[in-house]
Amino acid sequence: MAGSRSFTDYIANRFENEIFEAIQNYIEDNWEFLDLRLYKVRNIGGIELSDIEVKFVSVSDLPDLKIEFDVVVEAELEVRESDYHYDETENCMQWFILKCSGDLDCNLDDFKINSVNEYKFKNKQAKPMSDSLVPFISTEQLEYIATDFLRRYYPEALKTPITIEPKVLAEKMGLKIEIRDITKDFTVFGQIFFMIAKQNSMIKTVIKWFKLM
Repeated sequence: MAGSRSFTDYIANRFENEIFEAIQNYIEDNWEFLDLRLYKVRNIGGIELSDIEVKFVSVSDLPDLKIEFDVVVEAELEVRESDYHYDETENCMQWFILKCSGDLDCNLDDFKINSVNEYKFKNKQAKPMSDSLVPFISTEQLEYIATDFLRRYYPEALKTPITIEPKVLAEKMGLKIEIRDITKDFTVFGQIFFMIAKQNSMIKTVIKWFKLM
């Protein structure tokens, strides 16, 4: 996990069983209404979920360390013919979208699948984040966010143009600056690394995704 910055991979690896079961239950309850592309089976007599692949996860930021996210999955289905005279089976692919939520502060142990539906289009997230859980900031928001940040941590910079001292800013934010060698062979010229002092391993993992090599 330390070498991966993909939230999609994390969700696919950790919650594969939960996602598989949720889609399976949805198929059992809604198989008559699925919009499947079939060429051999004329009348569906049954559907079995064979395999799933998480294609991508779309994340939206919530207060504190809570997030909500859509998991888009490609599922392989085995469809059986209802008329025993034909005795046909056919495999087909179908995409589903699962609306989920969870709290990073508890290692996503409260992971919840709120709904499952056939995937038709990508939903627009209210506060979108990247697959590394970094919030997207539009050009129109930059001025507001920068002003709000200075107002909270360096208000004197709003009164008159001055140089912002990194050490002073770090102290005001309750951060500690530590001087460390990055690499002995000088292969890395610069690196930003954030760490939250929590015992929770998930939080440390998420913060590691913020490393810029």
